[in-house]
Amino acid sequence: MDKETLKKIEEIIKPIIETRKLELVDVEYLIAQEGNILRIYIDKDGGVTLKDCEDVSIVLSSVLDTYDFINQQYFLEVSSPGIYRELKKEKDFLRYKGYRIKVKLYKPLLQLKGQKVLIGKLKDYKDGFLNVLLDDNSCISLDLKTVAKVNLEPDISDVLNKKT
Repeated sequence: MDKETLKKIEEIIKPIIETRKLELVDVEYLIAQEGNILRIYIDKDGGVTLKDCEDVSIVLSSVLDTYDFINQQYFLEVSSPGIYRELKKEKDFLRYKGYRIKVKLYKPLLQLKGQKVLIGKLKDYKDGFLNVLLDDNSCISLDLKTVAKVNLEPDISDVLNKKT
């Protein structure tokens, strides 16, 4: 599916999702052997519930059928982005400043001893550059053009030791 069609779908579903006090995080279309998938990620403060996903799925299913943007059969999935959510947009980088992230680079960097993957805290984001505080307290600035993927990388021991 082309980017233009995904953009149209996003424009149509975003207000529907926002009326439910939810945030549209991402829309992706996957071609898989077991069937094509239109995956819609939603979120809200405190996290989304299965009921949130179910309600949005029911509404979006009929809306998308009405517009009929996708010419072939597909499965509609509405999901939370999860604790290892991918950060793609500027608002993601700004929202998760101070959080632990995993960065995959297109090419190894000399200053990282040839590594293509690094883990550290997102110190700052500005003008297309990520500043990451590494575990050795050094900071590295990365142009997003050199970055293949960024995900949250929560320290599970922190989560398990957190008192509720």
